[in-house]
Amino acid sequence: MISKTSHKKLFTKAPIVRLQGQPLLLFSEQYGTLLQALETKKVKIFSECRNGFCGACKTRIISGKVSYLSEPLAELKHDECLPCCCIPATDLELDLSAEGAAVVSFCQPKQINNTATTLTLQKEVFEN
Repeated sequence: MISKTSHKKLFTKAPIVRLQGQPLLLFSEQYGTLLQALETKKVKIFSECRNGFCGACKTRIISGKVSYLSEPLAELKHDECLPCCCIPATDLELDLSAEGAAVVSFCQPKQINNTATTLTLQKEVFEN
């Protein structure tokens, strides 16, 4: 039997991560941290975290919330996060450029059998 707590966890919506309004990804545990997810999608973000310079990846949050996997060592303002040690707690919009990143874009609805319409997603590289 599934308890109410585990049932709720099974069906939790994955947070959507956006860059200045552009959808980038659905965050899942497979990424590890927000920084790893951003790097996987080829987002240009300066990071010296692995070389011991904490705070280098500091990023402004436009909307949403993050949860920290470990306590950040750098001082942060209320609208900043350290992607190297956090994950999205809610849908999240960051003040980072989507230029060159592998983002999600929506295609025009397609007509199927002259009756039903569907909306498909297509991956593309966003270039200005």
